[in-house]
Amino acid sequence: MYEVVIASLALAAGASLEPPQAWLESELRRRYTTVADWRIRELFPQRGSNELQAERYEGGTLGARSLVLVHGRDGAGRPVVARRWYAVAGVGPGLVMTRPLPALTTLTSDMVNAAPIDLLAQPCAPLGDRALAVGMRLLQSRRRGDALCASMLAPVPAVARGKTVIVRVTAGAVVLRVEAVAQADAGIGDRVRLGRANNPAPFWGVVSAPGEVRIDD
Repeated sequence: MYEVVIASLALAAGASLEPPQAWLESELRRRYTTVADWRIRELFPQRGSNELQAERYEGGTLGARSLVLVHGRDGAGRPVVARRWYAVAGVGPGLVMTRPLPALTTLTSDMVNAAPIDLLAQPCAPLGDRALAVGMRLLQSRRRGDALCASMLAPVPAVARGKTVIVRVTAGAVVLRVEAVAQADAGIGDRVRLGRANNPAPFWGVVSAPGEVRIDD
């Protein structure tokens, strides 16, 4: 009967395979192509006297905490699988915030900067190109030094909540232009609720261009 034993065994000296840490780095390099500097440390170094003649490796969880399964045979020739856990940092370029910013801020070039960061420690894949962030709007507040990911950004709407817009009111041949404050985000062609400081009653219009709303009689 074929038996697989999960064990913590030391690799046999002179094994033909590369060390599991080197194999892990090779696998990580294929997955995370923008990482420039790998820092890999074994979490539970093996101190046992038993030997494992490694035959192949298998990746378990790969990331900031990575698992390598070492398949091989012990000194008696029995098949065994050893688990090797590693703490991994992968440093590469990524965009970070240069200052704390609240949600709904429209980003300018001085608000983000490229810096070396641990890409594997981030909750999402950080952006690497400043051009992808400038002109976009933050969906969540960020602190200085926080990494910036695409999922944290959205295009600036044609009309933004709380911003002043120009309202064009058309009644026959008469066209009147007034200012109002948008009470919601809206894109071109969308209806949007508006308000004015001197008139508490809200009214509706249709977004016709960035920062502009029309009301047709």
